[in-house]
Amino acid sequence: MDISIIVFSKGRPMQLHAYLESLLKFSDAVQEMVTVLYCETEGIRYEKLMQRFSQVTWVKESKFETDLKQIISDAGEYIMFGCDDVVFTGKFSLEKAGRYLQEHEEVFGYSMRLGENIKPVPENLSSDAAVLEWRWDCKCQHYNYPWELDCTLYRREDVVRMTMEEESAIKNPNYYEAMITPDNKKDRIRRPNMASGRQGCAIVITVNRVQETHQNGFDDSMLTDIYSLDRLYNDEDNTLDIEKIASMDNSVIHVGAEYFILRKETKGYSPDSLRFRLRKAKELADKFTRFPRRVYRHFERRSYEKGRYAGKLSILNTEETLTLMEKERISFLRYGDGEIAIMQGGSIPFQEYDPKLAKRLRKLLRTNTDGLRIGIPYYYMHPVKQLNDFTAQFAGALAAQRRFLCKNCSRDMVYVDTCITQVYQTYEKYDFKGYYRRMQKLLSGRHVTIVCGEGVFDRLEHRAYDVCKSVEFVTAPSMNAFADYDRLLREVLKTSRKRLVCIVLGPTAKVLACDLHKKGYQAWDMGHYFKDYDAYMRKKPRTASEIAQFYKPD
Repeated sequence: MDISIIVFSKGRPMQLHAYLESLLKFSDAVQEMVTVLYCETEGIRYEKLMQRFSQVTWVKESKFETDLKQIISDAGEYIMFGCDDVVFTGKFSLEKAGRYLQEHEEVFGYSMRLGENIKPVPENLSSDAAVLEWRWDCKCQHYNYPWELDCTLYRREDVVRMTMEEESAIKNPNYYEAMITPDNKKDRIRRPNMASGRQGCAIVITVNRVQETHQNGFDDSMLTDIYSLDRLYNDEDNTLDIEKIASMDNSVIHVGAEYFILRKETKGYSPDSLRFRLRKAKELADKFTRFPRRVYRHFERRSYEKGRYAGKLSILNTEETLTLMEKERISFLRYGDGEIAIMQGGSIPFQEYDPKLAKRLRKLLRTNTDGLRIGIPYYYMHPVKQLNDFTAQFAGALAAQRRFLCKNCSRDMVYVDTCITQVYQTYEKYDFKGYYRRMQKLLSGRHVTIVCGEGVFDRLEHRAYDVCKSVEFVTAPSMNAFADYDRLLREVLKTSRKRLVCIVLGPTAKVLACDLHKKGYQAWDMGHYFKDYDAYMRKKPRTASEIAQFYKPD
């Protein structure tokens, strides 16, 4: 059969070796069927791996979505995707899987990772001597996840249709997998069933993470960062022992460091190592502290819902903030959960932690400058009845953020509402028509400079800035923009002070808005406004998955 295997890899040649070796050992696949789309990471070496698997087609990533669509267009009649942290643990036949799809039109995909060993199994499971089949619209974990990139065989026609229908940017494999959500899968997947062999024969060894757009958990109880593994593989010629891994219990799909077994014994890579034992001890201790934390979160949420935080800080609500913008020529910058994360030493999907940025953000929270207003979310402190369900649930889980703001904001300042630029995503009931009419009036006839990441407006159908008299763009990196801050500031300072500067740049926007205001510019930290306006005009649904997708990096 005409079968293609498309494998995604970033910075993990050692793990990819285990994928390819186990694939060829346990299946009827050959190297010529495999295309690896790999993303180069500085200091990580793929050359040895390419030599060992010289018949594989190697494609160096230029732009993920473009490269992906090209590979799919060149693929065979059936496609199995793969990721470099997968290891196969038992025999399977791609030929037989393809034949089953050919003979059963109602089956969407044939999974190599599912089987009777992965519990619980669906109640509507049917089987013959070799194959299990079920309706994927069930409540069993893993069995109700029909679209995944580990090791499921699909028809190329289905893959092409779903990929081309996707409206959001596909920036990496995580985005590609996440394009099918619990809310849209019934509409986008047109075949009701899934199938597998009787025994799952693949695991995902989650010992490191190579992207920051999706915060997937992993087990770091061994020295499994990508640079340590690169040295093990390229300098010491060590590899994963796929035979020993295959002999272990395969009752779950995602496993930890205890499955990371090397062919050559190496210090720091054993369940007997001190690091591993300490990690497991900490996990055990955490189990005993979870209950008190849950109790605290419960009472904190009750306090929030009863309005006991409302008097802690002075914050204008959305309507009051909009009225202020109409009456006064102000600049403003806005804080949300992302900025709080940076200030607390964390990273967010589109901005790595930077101590200089964190320091500036902390200082700005208490900056009281004429004409410059600081925004924090009104609903963080005030229980607002007209919030949509997603935002309401989010608000109830912000104990740490509320404590942080109460400690670090000034009781003598009047803050504006961060949500002034994302009303459609925040509220269920609101005068949206009136709000957008007023916001658009504020932009109408203005000469505007927009500072934004590359490509952030590419998918907008309705451009809120079309009402402006003129628009100039200053393009910034879409990821880690603060690293390019000095250049961005210089570029904007070349423009006239008569222009309104609208900034769409995450945490970096806060610092830039402040510095521009001090230089005599009117600067607005616009955040998600342009996307929010487009979503409103298109009347996009505001389900939990749609709102979560909205806030993902552009």
